[in-house]
Amino acid sequence: MAKKYKTFEVYLIHVDLDRCDGCEECVKFCPVDVFDFSIKAYPNRPQNCLGCGTCVAVCKSKAIILTEI
Repeated sequence: MAKKYKTFEVYLIHVDLDRCDGCEECVKFCPVDVFDFSIKAYPNRPQNCLGCGTCVAVCKSKAIILTEI
């Protein structure tokens, strides 16, 4: 009998600090609290990321890059 393994996705979140305008929208809308804010956004808990893309969608300055690895 073959063993079944759970599959999971891992995402890399990058914030381009030169583009981030400090609006905090990613902090407000992230459903799993990935980001912290101190002058600019920072993905302090990237292990929480579900890959939903909400942060990318709400970032008006296009500073967030979400990549599945």
